[in-house]
Amino acid sequence: MELSYSELPNSVVSAANGIDYAYRDTGGHDGAVPLVLLQHFRGNLDSWDPALVDALARFRRVITFDNAGVGGSAGMTATRSSRWRGTRSPSSPRSGSAR
Repeated sequence: MELSYSELPNSVVSAANGIDYAYRDTGGHDGAVPLVLLQHFRGNLDSWDPALVDALARFRRVITFDNAGVGGSAGMTATRSSRWRGTRSPSSPRSGSAR
């Protein structure tokens, strides 16, 4: 990696769901499976410790991204974690069930 993580430019990719996602890509390590880092619910690209990403990038291509509605990404932030991951939480009550 030529640049430190903190010096990498932000890029944007348009997804099939119509959301533009901001991301950073360390590049390198052609042919290797990249390591995609997932941030906590409201974390953004600048929440990652550059020293950690730089250390990981010595051995793997690393990609970080902003989730929908966070940081440089478009869209709306999910109001529940079940919507964020695309499924309903096992603890979510079912329609018509008594609790």
